[in-house]
Amino acid sequence: MAKSELEFTGERVVPGKTPDTIYKEHMDRYVFAGGLTAGRDVLDVACGTGYGSGYMAETGARSVTGVDVSMLAVRYARDWYGDHGGTGFVCADGCGLPFADGSFDAVVSFETLEHIRPYRKFLLDCRRVLREHGCLIVSTPNRRIFSPEAARPPNPFHVREFWAEEFRRLIGGLFADVTLFGQCDVNLSDNAVDREHGVGEFRDNESVSSAYMIAVARKRANCRRRARRTISRSSS
Repeated sequence: MAKSELEFTGERVVPGKTPDTIYKEHMDRYVFAGGLTAGRDVLDVACGTGYGSGYMAETGARSVTGVDVSMLAVRYARDWYGDHGGTGFVCADGCGLPFADGSFDAVVSFETLEHIRPYRKFLLDCRRVLREHGCLIVSTPNRRIFSPEAARPPNPFHVREFWAEEFRRLIGGLFADVTLFGQCDVNLSDNAVDREHGVGEFRDNESVSSAYMIAVARKRANCRRRARRTISRSSS
């Protein structure tokens, strides 16, 4: 049976059809995540076509479960990357993950927050499915680079972009030990972008700012009660 095929529309990465520079940007994030997920049960939320889930499975994750809201993307992922041992793909909404509390050692979600309005609800559900002291790895574009003065992001698939301090506060309010990393540093004097290097130190000064922000954080111990209080306040 022939494997699924998808065209590149700009919404998600399709290996072999996405321009090489864009593909490299996305893969570099998964290379970074692969160094943190070996030996762990991993959830890849908004996995798209599954290329990153497949990479983490190949580089030592104990198991990888990819989740995406698009059934077409999930079918593609199952066809192309579902044959790795311990790898599976599920069609589901990231704000209502169909997994029990404490199911995973790590949750990875790249370039997701900017696409959804209930981003706090999304992060709360990511935290819920993490085991105690589990690791969150999440990225988003830096508003300073992509939409500093725009009322809404110019990217038609984005609903909100975050300033660095906003992003840090958001993750830090729900998780512990937050560290920011950066990718694709931009020289602010001439807008030249460094695409050659992968994920590294987050930079945001007068001369250089990272175009993408990657947060690595840890689930706090005994945070279930805090989560209930947060959800209660959000609902009231």
